[in-house]
Amino acid sequence: MSSLSQDSPSAAAPDILVTGASGFIGGHLVHRLAERGHRVRVLARSTSDRAAFAGAAAQVTIGDLGDTDSLRRATGGVRHVYNCAGLSADWGPWDRFRAVNVDGAKNLVDAAHEAGTVERLVHLSTTDVYGYPERPCDETTAPRDIGLPYNRSKMLGERAVWAAAERTGLPVTVVRPVSVYGPGSKDFVIEIANLLLGKQMVYIRGGRVPAGLLYVSNAVDGIIAAATGEHTAGRAYNLRDPHDTTWRAYVEALAEGLGVKAPWLSLPTPVATAVATVSEKLWGALRINSRPVLTRHAVHLFDRDQSYPIGRAQEELGFKGEVDFQEGMRRTVAWLDSPEGRAHVAR
Repeated sequence: MSSLSQDSPSAAAPDILVTGASGFIGGHLVHRLAERGHRVRVLARSTSDRAAFAGAAAQVTIGDLGDTDSLRRATGGVRHVYNCAGLSADWGPWDRFRAVNVDGAKNLVDAAHEAGTVERLVHLSTTDVYGYPERPCDETTAPRDIGLPYNRSKMLGERAVWAAAERTGLPVTVVRPVSVYGPGSKDFVIEIANLLLGKQMVYIRGGRVPAGLLYVSNAVDGIIAAATGEHTAGRAYNLRDPHDTTWRAYVEALAEGLGVKAPWLSLPTPVATAVATVSEKLWGALRINSRPVLTRHAVHLFDRDQSYPIGRAQEELGFKGEVDFQEGMRRTVAWLDSPEGRAHVAR
């Protein structure tokens, strides 16, 4: 399929809306849905890079989660809505996090309800809502705000989505992925690859902590299963690949694929936390927009066991994680060797 503008004629109206399609997970989701025969409408800003969903979107509605008129146009006539839009970052002004991850998520539920045709909305959240506990927990554990902007905004976003769903009666399902990697991943492929090439990557606790990795095609399969399951409305699901992989194993595989040496330096948790705390305070005091050298969010991700239980997803979604770690890394390295990958990670 070719990407069409909002006003372009089409043989049939789209049956699915994906927000955040210009992002990593959203772009892969659009392609998978199109492969399954769906006509997908995406919501995107006029300035958004459309490369992630090029050739797969049947229709593009210009707008964003803060523009209620565009949300009405985008949700009109569709049966399923996938909210993959969100500010996924470990640093930035709180107003930006709140506008997208909290207010925007609520606006979308309201618009989907008003459309009158939406049978299910899937909200893409994260296991970060649990507040990085020392022991990974299942979905019966209540989300916890520990004061970091991403954790707080995603937790409040979930709360807003559940409240709007209860108020409107719209069937909603929440999916909480752990660490999603694969071709196009900014956080776990592009950033780490560039750190490796710049000899700036370090381990925390020797990289021995389970990373809770989830290959992107496994992620989108789980997300689609959450939308189409008969008894998944009103439920939340943790998602990660069934096999445990440490951060060291992941970083070493990425380094080998890039042809560079793996990191040799490891920071103890107290040292990493102190560096992150001082960096954040300094960056905040100086009003620096760029990301600090190290953040508390990053320390938590690399320091805390991320092997969140996925029994509910396995039992209720039939989730298997078809692509294993070796194949996932093979595809990821192949992407890094492609022209697109080299545009993001120059060698």
